[in-house]
Amino acid sequence: MNKLILGAVAALATACGAAAHAANFFEGFDGTGGPGGNWETANWANGDIFGCTFAYSEAWRTGWGGLQLNVNSSNPSAVKCSEARTWQSFQYGKFVTRLQPGTIEGGNSSFFLYTGNAGTGNHFEIDLEFIRGGRTLHTNVWTAGRQNVQQFAVATGWRTIGFEWRPTFVRFFHVNDAGQEQEFRRVNTSISAPMRLMLNHWVGNNTPNAVGFVGTYNGGSGPAYYDWVRVTD
Repeated sequence: MNKLILGAVAALATACGAAAHAANFFEGFDGTGGPGGNWETANWANGDIFGCTFAYSEAWRTGWGGLQLNVNSSNPSAVKCSEARTWQSFQYGKFVTRLQPGTIEGGNSSFFLYTGNAGTGNHFEIDLEFIRGGRTLHTNVWTAGRQNVQQFAVATGWRTIGFEWRPTFVRFFHVNDAGQEQEFRRVNTSISAPMRLMLNHWVGNNTPNAVGFVGTYNGGSGPAYYDWVRVTD
């Protein structure tokens, strides 16, 4: 996935004391207002393949204990979307969320780790992305600018899902109603670069690369919901 360069931002976060570690972290998104002090809310355009501009106005706590990331197409020539990322960086751990991905055709609802410049040797990323109306789960592990993709057909609706990142592997899993992890993919790889945890909800710009990834966006607004986010050692 293409992103703005995050290196300078990550350096700033580290300078402010957000050191990388496999520490415990929990966000329940209780109350109202924006995502909260643990998160940087995007307010910029991200370039190709994004068909919207990230805006503060499209990310808020719902009041029932969740985060809503919104796509707003009320102005079709200036569609707005949403992204939040932790100020803190992480190095290894288990990353889990309960979410309801969006169902916009040509859209993407994500839960992922990221650092570096996209497609280069310092680009590392671990992705869970719900695309094509929320009916395709796109998993990807970027190691030094090289990706390892596998996709799965899924149903829409609420789910608890996550991944575990260790020095020699990444594994993806669902969590069932009994709290049991059900692994569905494992990638043997070595990633040691600290990464920031990111959530976003956006639509593509209908270029060939965008259509090939998220599908065709024909307009429309809608939310993705994140009930909670947890990181453990």
